[in-house]
Amino acid sequence: MDTVFTEKQISFIKTIYWDYNIDPYQILSILNDLEPEQSFLLSKERILLRMLERLAWFQIVSILSKDKICSILTPDFIIKIRNPELKEKYEFIRKVLFGEPVPTAGWGDEYYSKIKHTLLSNRG
Repeated sequence: MDTVFTEKQISFIKTIYWDYNIDPYQILSILNDLEPEQSFLLSKERILLRMLERLAWFQIVSILSKDKICSILTPDFIIKIRNPELKEKYEFIRKVLFGEPVPTAGWGDEYYSKIKHTLLSNRG
C-alpha cells in the first residue's frame, strides 16, 4: 500500500531538517514505520524530538495521528526535550490528553473538554 504524504507534511519536515540533505519522504516513512531507522540522526526518537522542539502544535498534529501523539507523549520522552518551557508545555498537553489533573487555577470540566478537543484538531 502506497502512503501519500501531503505537501504540508513535507514542507513541515523540511523546516526541521533544513540543515541536512535528507529526503523528507524518508523521514515521514520512518515516522510511519514504513522504513527502518537509518542512524542516530534518523532514529524515530531524534525525529520526534526535533518535531516537538521546532514545530508548532498544529504542524505536529498534521503529521502525526492522535494515537501516535499519545504513544510518544510519555514522561520518559518529554524529559528528553532540552527547553524547559517546551517540557512544561508538552507535560501540560500530555495531562490534558490523558485526562490527568491540570494544576492551573480556573480550569473546570467544561473548559477542559473544550481544550482537549482543540489540542488534536487539524487547523493547520
